[in-house]
Amino acid sequence: MRVLTQFFLIGALFAGSLFAEPARPLRALMITGGCCHDYSNQKRILSEGISARAPVEWTIVHDVEMVDGKDVAASREHLSTAYAKDNWAEGYDVVVHNECYGAMKDSATLKRIAKAHTEGNVPAVFLHCAMHSYRMAADEDANLWRELIGAKSMYHEPGAVLTVKTAEGTHPVMRGFPAEFTTPEKDELYILEKVYDSATVLAHSYTEKLKVQNPVIWVNTVGKLRTFSTSLGHTNAVMAAPEYLDLVTRGLLWTCGRLEGGTK
Repeated sequence: MRVLTQFFLIGALFAGSLFAEPARPLRALMITGGCCHDYSNQKRILSEGISARAPVEWTIVHDVEMVDGKDVAASREHLSTAYAKDNWAEGYDVVVHNECYGAMKDSATLKRIAKAHTEGNVPAVFLHCAMHSYRMAADEDANLWRELIGAKSMYHEPGAVLTVKTAEGTHPVMRGFPAEFTTPEKDELYILEKVYDSATVLAHSYTEKLKVQNPVIWVNTVGKLRTFSTSLGHTNAVMAAPEYLDLVTRGLLWTCGRLEGGTK
């Protein structure tokens, strides 16, 4: 079953907004669903939280599956209906990927996803389990997804309260983000085994197990295409934190050229 929700939440139209008002609202597509997370509430937290900070109109695709006559979260193997057509991203200014389909391996779909972003030049935001989506596909296909993200991750450490330290405080995405941010409850530290040369790490969190600073916030460019990623956001409380919503909003705006006063 496909749950398609259209939200027209337009924010930042009031004094004291964190972000300048652009020429028109951004048209954003959020693709969500899969295992392991409360996507029914996360889609609301993200869409309402971002639209309270910047003018954004939302279309949300949230797939669920039927089991014994009940709607349940789609499985790791699920192929999102959002990608059914070659031109699936047409008409949108940005796509927010907040999905968790780690075992989906369909080569044609992964090629279709990458093509819509790279050839269509549609910016992307990748949140939390998006880093692990499609990781079980053949490398040549999974790498198409990883190249968009700018990093490769295959596992995460057990849940823990994370201390996030800013690495590039002058980057537009990090303006206003604290030099040190502690997650309000346990989150998951996704271990990045590879960061692409095209990516710029903006913040990291220390892993006691590996004894290294591990990136948790970064931006990436693929040609002219911009993407923003954060592996933070396992729980609703982390996503609902003002610091998190401010960060993701700035990341989204940056991918669209809106932090530099662009009119895209």
